[in-house]
Amino acid sequence: MFSDSLQMMPMMAVMLEEMEDKREAVAARLKRVREILRLEKKEFAERAGLSMQTYGPFEGGTRDLSLQSAKRLRKTYGLSLEFLYFGMTDDLPTRISKEL
Repeated sequence: MFSDSLQMMPMMAVMLEEMEDKREAVAARLKRVREILRLEKKEFAERAGLSMQTYGPFEGGTRDLSLQSAKRLRKTYGLSLEFLYFGMTDDLPTRISKEL
């Protein structure tokens, strides 16, 4: 498990900073937050008032995250728009930022 953590660290740095608002980076951030919160996709989406049909393509990286959906995720999970779109971790809830 420790070696898995080491392998994930470089990707996490890329996901958070270098890829900024690329669709793949946004998708990776969404997936990682959902995993930290230990939620299935459906539950994560529904808690934010999103259907799986809407949310799935965001996390799957096949559709850009809409501002309306990002605002719902912000309100529900405390995810700043700066984190969702640009990987900035300054204003994230402690529980999430500690595990990134």
